[in-house]
Amino acid sequence: MSLFSFSTNKKVIATKPKIAHFSLSTQNSWLLWCCQCINIALISAELSSWMLAIIALSFVWQALLLNKNATSHKLSSDKKNSQSKKKPDHHISPVFLGFFAIAGCLAITLSAQGLGVLLSMVHLLSFAYALKAFELKSRRDFYQLFLLGLFLVAAALIFKQDLSFALIAMVALVVNLAVLLQFFSRAQAVSNTLKTVLLLLGQSMFLAAVLFIVFPRLSPFWQVPQANSATTGLSDTVQPGDIAKLAQSSELAFRVNFSQGNIPTYSQLYWRAMVLEDYDGRAWSRTAPDPATVSHDNYQLEAINKRLFMPNTFKESEKLNYQIITEPSFQHWLFALAPATSKDNSLLLLPDYTIQSRKLLSQAKGYHLDSYLNSPLEVNIAQERKAQNLALPARSNPRLVQLAQQLAQQYPDSEQRAQAVLTQIREQQYFYTLEPPRLLNNSLDQFFFDTKAGFCEHYASAFTFIMRASGVPARLVTGYLGGEYNNLSSDGTTNRSNEAQGAQQGHLSIYQSDAHAWSEIWVEGKGWLRVDPTAAVDPMRVNSGFSTQLQQQQLALNNNLLSFNHLKKFAWLNELRLRFDALDYQWTRWVLGYSNDKQRDLLQQLLGKFQAWKVALIIIGAMAISIALVFGVMFLINHQKKQKRALSPWLVLYQKALLILANNGLEKPVNVTPQNFLLIIKIKYPELSLAFARVNASFTRLNYQELTREEQKKEFKKLQQHYKNFIKATKKI
Repeated sequence: MSLFSFSTNKKVIATKPKIAHFSLSTQNSWLLWCCQCINIALISAELSSWMLAIIALSFVWQALLLNKNATSHKLSSDKKNSQSKKKPDHHISPVFLGFFAIAGCLAITLSAQGLGVLLSMVHLLSFAYALKAFELKSRRDFYQLFLLGLFLVAAALIFKQDLSFALIAMVALVVNLAVLLQFFSRAQAVSNTLKTVLLLLGQSMFLAAVLFIVFPRLSPFWQVPQANSATTGLSDTVQPGDIAKLAQSSELAFRVNFSQGNIPTYSQLYWRAMVLEDYDGRAWSRTAPDPATVSHDNYQLEAINKRLFMPNTFKESEKLNYQIITEPSFQHWLFALAPATSKDNSLLLLPDYTIQSRKLLSQAKGYHLDSYLNSPLEVNIAQERKAQNLALPARSNPRLVQLAQQLAQQYPDSEQRAQAVLTQIREQQYFYTLEPPRLLNNSLDQFFFDTKAGFCEHYASAFTFIMRASGVPARLVTGYLGGEYNNLSSDGTTNRSNEAQGAQQGHLSIYQSDAHAWSEIWVEGKGWLRVDPTAAVDPMRVNSGFSTQLQQQQLALNNNLLSFNHLKKFAWLNELRLRFDALDYQWTRWVLGYSNDKQRDLLQQLLGKFQAWKVALIIIGAMAISIALVFGVMFLINHQKKQKRALSPWLVLYQKALLILANNGLEKPVNVTPQNFLLIIKIKYPELSLAFARVNASFTRLNYQELTREEQKKEFKKLQQHYKNFIKATKKI
C-alpha cells in the first residue's frame, strides 16, 4: 500500500494469520500532508524556483491521491454487502517514482556548482522529503518521514534565527510532534493532541533553559558547508539607480545600542560601509587593499589605530562607545561611525576607515566600537593616493568636465568650490526621487544637465566627478544614514531611567531603506571631509529622515503589506511593531549572541570561581526538577481524570445487557471471559446467544480498539441497534 493508507476498521474474517500492515486514518493522512507543507515552507526561501515547482507538483499529486483514497474507502464502507471486496488504494508506480527520483537527483547534481555544498544538501533533503510520502508501507517509513521533517526544521534555522522565524519554527515543531503522537492515539481529537505536545514542551523548557545557560559551549565537531546564498544590502559596485532600488526594501540591516544612551543627532549618523575610489565612466567600485597593508593572518589593530589618528587629535571624553548587531548579509562589510577603533580580533580595520569581518556574515554578529566623530580622517596622504582620487576616464561626461574647469577658475579654494556645486543643486530645479529616469549609459552629464532627478547616488556621483575634474581629490562612500529610534522595552513600557541625566535609553534599528551614498573631498591640513549633496536637494533626508513625498513613493513601490512603512500608517500597529522589535533585539543580543565569553562572565557572577562540579550539580538539579515536574503534572492529570471519569455510553448499555441476563438467572462470573460467557449463554439460552454475541462484539470494539470519532459514532449506532434486538429476544424467553 503506497502513499497514505487508510484503516477502514471493517470486521474481517481471516482463516490465516496476516502480517499487520501500516495504515493511517484519513484525518491523520491529511494532517501529515499539512505538516509536510509547513516544513517545506520554512526552507522555501533557500530553494530554487525549479525545486519548489517539483515539490509543489508532488504535494498536489499527494493531495489528489489522498482525496481518491478517501472517496473509495467511504464508498466501500457504505456498502451493506460485507462480502464485497475492498478496492485497492490508488498509488504511483514504483518504476515511475524511481525514474522521477533519479531525474531530480541529476538536476540537483547539475546545479550543485551554483548552489554550493550546503544548499545542494538542503535541496536533496527537501526532494527526498517530498517523495518519501509516496512509499509509506511500514512504520519504519513513517518514522523516516518524521525524522526528515525534523531535519528540515533544523536546516531552516541555519539560515535564519530571528525571533519571528524561531517562533514559526517552534510552531512547525509542535505540528510535527502532534503528527507523531496522533499516529499512536487516533481516537484522540487533534486539539487534545496539540495540548499534550504543548504540555510536554513546556515541561522540558526549564531543563533546556538551564542547559543553554550553563552547559559548556563546545566547538562543533564538523564545519557546516558555506551556502552560496545571495548577498543582501550594499554592493561594492554602485551605479546610478542601485541604492534607489535598495531603499525600497524594508529589511533590517543592523541595530545599534549606545552605551549610557549617548545617541548622536540624526545628521551625525553616517554609518560607513564602503569607500569607492575607482570610476570607469559607468560605475564606482572599491579598490582592493594592498595585501602588504592588510593581512588576514597578522593584522595588528593597535598599529592601524596609531596610523589612522594623528597624536592628540581626539579626547577620551569625546569617545562614543556602542555595540552593533548586524544581520546576515553573506558579505564581509561591517558598519561604523568613522573614525572608529576596536580591540575585537575578529574585525579588520582598513586604511580607508571601513571595517570588515574576518568571516563571512552568514549569521547575526555583534561587535563593539569606539568612535571619535570630531577627529580628522587621514590628514596626510601619499601622492599616489591623490592621483588615484583624481583619476577619471578619458572623454567621460564632457559637460561636467567643462563645468568643473570653470569652477576651478572661479573658486581656487577647494571648500568654496564644493560649496558652489551645492549651491547650484540647491537653487536650480533638481529633484530627489526613488524613481529617477533611466540614463543612457549611466551618463552623469544627462543627469546633471537634463533629467535633474535622482537619488543619493546620482548626486554623490556627479559631485565626486566634478570635484575630481576640478582638481580636488574626491571619492564616493556608501553606507546608511540615520536609523529608527526605539525606546520601548519588550513589555511595551518606555525606558525613562536615564532621561533625567539627558541620556536616551533604547536602540537604533537601521533598515535597507536607510541606504545612502555621500562624497568625501580631501583638503590640505584637514584630511577627508564629508560632503553630502543630498542635503542641498532634500535637507529633510539628512536631518530627520525621508520626507512625506519619499515615504509615499516607498509605499507605492513596496508591495509588502507587512513592511514597517505600511504599518506606520496605523498607530497601534506601529506600536506593536516597535514592541516586537524591542523583544527581537533582546533575543538577538542575549540568545543568539550568547557566546563563550558571555557564558564565562555570567557563570563567574553566579558561581564565583568556575569549577566543573558546580556546573554538574546545577545540571543534575535541573534534571531532577524537570523529572519532578513531569511526574507532578502526570499525577495531577490522572487525579483529575479519576475524579471526572464517567461510564462510557457503550459500557452503560453492556452493563444493562448483563443485568437483564442476571435477572433471568444468568449472572456473569468475574473470572469468566466474554467468549466463555457466550458459550454458557448458548447452552442455557440458545435463542439469546446470537443477539448477545453482536452486542458483545460491538462493545469489545468500542471499548478496546482505537477508533476515530466517526468510527465510534457508527459503531455505537450498531451497538444501540444490537441492544434493541437483544431486548426483543429476551422478551421471547
